[in-house]
Order: sequence, then C-alpha cells, then structure tokens
Amino acid sequence: MSTPFRLLLVAALALPALASADVGIAAQDSGVDVRLRGISAVDADIAWASGREGTVLRTIDGGRQWQAIAVPAAGELDFRDIEAFDAATAVVLSIGPGAVSRVYRTEDGGGTWQLALQNRDPRAFFDCMVFEGERGWMLGDPVDGRFQVYATDNRGRDWRLLDDGPPAVEGEAAFAASGTCIARLEGALLVATGGSTARLHMRTDGDRHWRSIDSGMGRGKPEAGVFSMAVLGDRMFVVGGDYKAETAPGNAATWHRTGSAEALVAPRGYRSGAACVEDGATCIAVGPSGVDAWDGQAWRNVSDTGYDAIDVAGNVGWASGDAGRIARIEIGPEHHPVDIDKDNAGREKAAD
Repeated sequence: MSTPFRLLLVAALALPALASADVGIAAQDSGVDVRLRGISAVDADIAWASGREGTVLRTIDGGRQWQAIAVPAAGELDFRDIEAFDAATAVVLSIGPGAVSRVYRTEDGGGTWQLALQNRDPRAFFDCMVFEGERGWMLGDPVDGRFQVYATDNRGRDWRLLDDGPPAVEGEAAFAASGTCIARLEGALLVATGGSTARLHMRTDGDRHWRSIDSGMGRGKPEAGVFSMAVLGDRMFVVGGDYKAETAPGNAATWHRTGSAEALVAPRGYRSGAACVEDGATCIAVGPSGVDAWDGQAWRNVSDTGYDAIDVAGNVGWASGDAGRIARIEIGPEHHPVDIDKDNAGREKAAD
C-alpha cells in the first residue's frame, strides 16, 4: 500500500547539517567515443566502465590509462551496467528486448567471458544490478504484472528468477540509465520506478511482502520518475526527473525504510545517477546537463559537463557519459571543483 508523500519546503529541516566537502573532477581519456552508462569504482586505482557497441573498459592505475576489453560476439550490445569486484572480476549487463538482455562475467580481467544469463522472454527487459558480497540481484521490467528480479549467490556465475518481484501497475517500469535502479540497504532490497507512477519498493530479507511508497517524483509520463538510488547513512538518496527535459529542474529526495519519501530542493536538471561518500557528508548527482553536489542543505554546481552514471569507492570515484566521457572524482577538503565543459573535446560523435 502506498503511503502519502510528504513535501518539504526546506530540505535543511529534514536533514542534519553536514560538513561541506569540495568535489574535484578531472576528465580522463577513455579512448572511445560511445555513450558509457555503466561505471563501477573498486578503489582509488581500479574501475570498470561499459557502454554501447559492446564496450567494456578497465583502469588499474587510477584512470591514467583505460584499456578496452572485448566481449566476444557482443559488438551490437548496449552494456548499461557493470559491477566489478576487483581488477580481475566483473559482471556486465546488456539491455534490450528479448535475447539482447544478457549478463556476462569475467574472472581474468576480461581475457575470457562467460554468458551467465540470457533472457528468452520477448516481453522482458533487463535494467540494473546490485551486489552485496557474494549475493546479487538484477532487476527487469514487469512481466505479467510483476517486476522481474533475478538473484545470485556466487557473484553472478549463476542466476535464478524469483517468482515474487514487486507488483507493478500498468505503465510502471524501471530506467536502465545508470545501473542504479536497484539497491541494498540494511538487509533490504529496494527498487526505483517511473512511468505511469514513480514508486519506491522495498522488501526486507526473509519477508515476502513488498512495501511500496509514492516517491513524489511521478509526472505520469513514460520518460519521468526515479532514476537512481544511493545509500546515505540509514536512508536512501534518490534522484530523477524527465529525461526528455534534460535542463528542466529534476527531482531529489531521501527515503528512510520505515517512513515516506522526503523531497529535497530540486537539482538544476534531470539527474540519472547518484552516489554518496561513506561518511554521508556529500552526495553527487549527475545527468546530461551537469554534475551537482548535495551537502545536506543545498546543491552546489560542480560542472556543466554532462554525465550519465557515477560510482564512488571511499572518497574517490568516476563518472561516465556520452561521447566516451569519463572523469575521475575526488571528494574532500583538499579538492576544489573545476569546470570541465571542454573535456574530451575531440570526441564529438553523438551516441544517443
């Protein structure tokens, strides 16, 4: 049952004041010009990225060099999500109807790949993944009135389709925009949706009942809703908007698992990805119109350059986006925001 959404006029009334941290962002050369919507930060040195035309990239030196890694017979796939465990092990997800929705896995740094899961239902569409140790979950759009949820107990080697995904209403779907439409929080699985309604679904481990609440981000349009979730202490930090109105004010909120969604001041544009540092002092939201940092009270403009996805490990992370854009992000008092509107200036090929 949906609980009422509580609109907050001033976000600072709902959240404690947090110490402000500077966000430094610096463009790196990915070596590709396709749109990169998947990014996974392992630590300050290791990260993986993924995107169109079967693209998988890896760095093991903090982004000084990005290595292109081929996935056999995957050149026409759009890899929207990648989840990495270390320099050798990663799981990558492709999206699309029917058999093009797949999950591949490597244990040797991309030297070889296992096709771990391939969709056979023409009605199904894979969206995003999340891992917690050996366990993982993958979200797919609704089939027969329920979102599809796959689970793994061995870091993505084997997957099984659960029979009790969140119930969906007509026109409700998830967004494969940044690999962050499914999340884990304190022993619970969370799912973010949009379309005809924009809801947040949660189920505690061991419970068969899903709790669903109104996110407050619904606009009644297929292109709008909740796009990304990030853990912020004991709650979720969620962002979204309308992807067909990239520069119109987006949406942001926090959500405690026992309460309702609490609206924050709107970011200056639609935001497709979010990540928060472990101490909860700063959350960063990215979208095609720029990058912003939330300090618990207000948004700060970090860059006007657009990105689709972001992931952090500790106080270091990466953002990825259109035209092969990749940027390293560092959060802390010693870092100063820099505008990188002309990053990867030579890569102008559209990759919509």
